[in-house]
Amino acid sequence: MILHRYPVRLLLAGLVAGAALTASASKPYEESTARSHWYNFFIRPAKDNPREQFLYANHLRDTDSLRSAAKEYRLLTVFWPEATEAPAAQLALARVLDKRQKWQDAFEEYTYLIEHYPGTFAYNDILQRQFEIAETVMTTRKGKFLFFPGFESPDRAIPLFEKILEHGPEWAKAPECQFLIGRANEFGYEYDLAVAAYLTVLVRYPDSPFAEQAAFHRALCLELLAVAEPNNESVLDEAWTALHQFVNKYPKSEQLEQALKLRDDLLRRRAQLAYNRARYYDTIARQPKAALMEYKEFVRNFPHSDSTPQAQTRIEQLAPLVETNEHAKAVR
Repeated sequence: MILHRYPVRLLLAGLVAGAALTASASKPYEESTARSHWYNFFIRPAKDNPREQFLYANHLRDTDSLRSAAKEYRLLTVFWPEATEAPAAQLALARVLDKRQKWQDAFEEYTYLIEHYPGTFAYNDILQRQFEIAETVMTTRKGKFLFFPGFESPDRAIPLFEKILEHGPEWAKAPECQFLIGRANEFGYEYDLAVAAYLTVLVRYPDSPFAEQAAFHRALCLELLAVAEPNNESVLDEAWTALHQFVNKYPKSEQLEQALKLRDDLLRRRAQLAYNRARYYDTIARQPKAALMEYKEFVRNFPHSDSTPQAQTRIEQLAPLVETNEHAKAVR
């Protein structure tokens, strides 16, 4: 969802429609529907018909009265949404807000244009501009005041990229949009959401230029989740698998050295966790049969671990003991 949808467009639809119908006797153009908006019953377009209203709004725009121009363009689309001039007015409204750097509002009005006036504009151009706005929102600091630089809030761009993907899932920059959703979540420390976003890039756009980076950053986020949950074997395993797959698929990647280092570190951590589990059954729980099974599993999965010789020694010591215990149970 976009942060505030279309500025309360669902309010007072009946009032606006009623106002349009009341004045219809003095207007050459009649509108059968009206676009709902927060403008109250007393706000009226400056002119009596959409043609003159559009020309008037254009004049305001051309004389740099941008705020007033935006108001009059919006009133045209509110009172005459089916007029021939309405699509152009809607586009002009979005452009004016864009020029005023009202990024969220401009994005919202471009979205309204796409959803209500399809086929009346250059589709890819509008998606491109929305993409640029989303990038700006992602990188612009929020809450600047005096000497305070403000704070980064990249998550604000996520619903914008999602809306672009909704309208253009096969657009040329769709893979990049999906990748940037992952990056925004990663910047916001939402690593689980970033992992899901990066995986979507790999599934939907496996041949895109962003697949390699998505695979790498997915592995990085999984590794960070593993750091946060050092005893969670499933997360450790998933992180190691992601890095292992990355190394195998992208052997010429610029991130190969970093990926190899992280993969080997994860392997050591996985081995240590598995060995500790075997040691627990061996020395604390005093369950030799379970300990033997865990040691064997450890040796099978981590044959080159530093702890493998000790595990092999305990297997040789425990095997006769477990065999004796099992035989004694059978005799009973």
